[in-house]
Amino acid sequence: MYNQGQILFAKSISLSSRVFRGLFYHRRCYSSHNNGNYLPNIPLFTQIFRHAETQPKQKPAIIDVKAGTSHSYCHLVSDIIELRKRLLKNAGTSIKDLKEEKVAFLCPNGYDYVVSQWSVWSAGGIAVPLCITHPPSELLYILKDSQSSIIITHSDFQEKINDIAHEAGIKKVIVVCDKDQKYSQYDGTNFNPPTLTPTDISRRAMIIYTSGTTGKPKGVVTTHASITAQVKSLVDAWRWNDKDKILHVLPLHHLHGIVNALTCGLYAGATVEMMPKFDAAAVWNRWMKPDNDLSLFMAVPTIYSKLIKHYKENIPKEIQPLATQSCSQFRLMVSGSSSLPTPIRNSWKEISGGVVLLERYGMSEIGMALSHEYEIEKRYEGCVGVPLPGVQVRLISEDGKDITNLVEQPGELNVKGPNVFKEYLNRPEATKKEFTEDGWFKTGDVAMITAREKVFKILGRKSVDIIKSGSYKLSALEIEKELLSHPDIQEISIVGIEDQEWGQKVGAIVVLKNQESKLDLKQLREFAKDKLAHYKLPTLLKVINELPKNAMGKANKKELVKLFVD
Repeated sequence: MYNQGQILFAKSISLSSRVFRGLFYHRRCYSSHNNGNYLPNIPLFTQIFRHAETQPKQKPAIIDVKAGTSHSYCHLVSDIIELRKRLLKNAGTSIKDLKEEKVAFLCPNGYDYVVSQWSVWSAGGIAVPLCITHPPSELLYILKDSQSSIIITHSDFQEKINDIAHEAGIKKVIVVCDKDQKYSQYDGTNFNPPTLTPTDISRRAMIIYTSGTTGKPKGVVTTHASITAQVKSLVDAWRWNDKDKILHVLPLHHLHGIVNALTCGLYAGATVEMMPKFDAAAVWNRWMKPDNDLSLFMAVPTIYSKLIKHYKENIPKEIQPLATQSCSQFRLMVSGSSSLPTPIRNSWKEISGGVVLLERYGMSEIGMALSHEYEIEKRYEGCVGVPLPGVQVRLISEDGKDITNLVEQPGELNVKGPNVFKEYLNRPEATKKEFTEDGWFKTGDVAMITAREKVFKILGRKSVDIIKSGSYKLSALEIEKELLSHPDIQEISIVGIEDQEWGQKVGAIVVLKNQESKLDLKQLREFAKDKLAHYKLPTLLKVINELPKNAMGKANKKELVKLFVD
């Protein structure tokens, strides 16, 4: 059983001794800006500078699959500095620091994204990543809400962004990746080591917008300190190192793609191979190359589901052993951003030669807070592990009691630590509402500690995943996991539907594997009666062709509830 110290600081480390000690690089650290050839003296930049100085010049930091290019850490550092110069010149000829001016950028997954984001950071700006698949109305909302004053856009999106920028009142637009334009004159041999200048690590660094599944998207403001804490925690727990190589297929406007995969990789000195978007055939083809040297992969459950489908339907039987072998070469495969359904977990283990996906829990406001431990035997089904290094967590009951030391008792998960965000942009009341008086962030998620494994299990969002039916409080995620074992069900979402007699009824929205199949409520309840208590069985059912989701694979349950409203 956990004692209080184990829960609050499980596997934790003193941030003063392991996150920040030794990371501020003092060689070549002067106050002068050295003709613009400088980087901030904060951990993210000192790390990539060290890699530039110590790693072989031919070793890639970023491989841009679509562009067919490879870029070393020396190349990356040189290009960040050059784009930073363009950015400052665009802001004003005498400006040496953007002083937290917001800079939005719209770039495809690839090298230009990385250079753009890090150049904003190195210029003292706040990075506002935009999603390349968002419609103009959503991009406009973010530009206006964030009060961005500059936009960096890839030449592929220049036409798309011009009208939006005009409507948002933004006059400064910087275009990157013009076909005849290079960032710097780096040629593989002429690396000019930058000066490291003193920088306040508590400065605001990035604004990521929430998915908006429970309301209008809010801008989550993180600092360089909180991003560093998030990254260092994962690098330690997941054993990142400079020999690693990750295939990156995730969107780059959310934490999963930006921090967990990209920034952790660069911090560790690894190679990040970036695909422009996820494509199941392309991923399998990459994995099955004879010279496959990949070691990590991170994705959402929907991606694993599509990879499984492609494996079964498109990879010939005689080649499937090669596909299985390619998976077994990875040292770590991670699933996150939404709950991992049991059928996907089991199918992946089967086709991958025994790979058990590591699950973790986090959100835009806190980075990652909980994770399965690294050892495969400690990755328990339906659970998300233990607190990550440096992260404090607790469970609070409905009546406000700390129940962290009790097993099988649901409570709201609270998080505290240097990983936690600074504020919701321009929403002081919303920020205040989400924190307790003693400084804990209220996640809005209900969790419990399992009796047997002593690990955390997420039961769902208080607002949409906890269904109050009669005298019972039901976990929508638990019901979903059981019903997904039905042979005809491809996807399912369980929601609470307001009811005068019961408070809420259990409603099921289902996508079938074969649209010619038939499934009615009676059949579903009959199938589930031996798996779920009678009060957990759905009393309402809707069968639809496709479950609407956001870019990270999350369903908007508040919208799905409307399917049951006459």
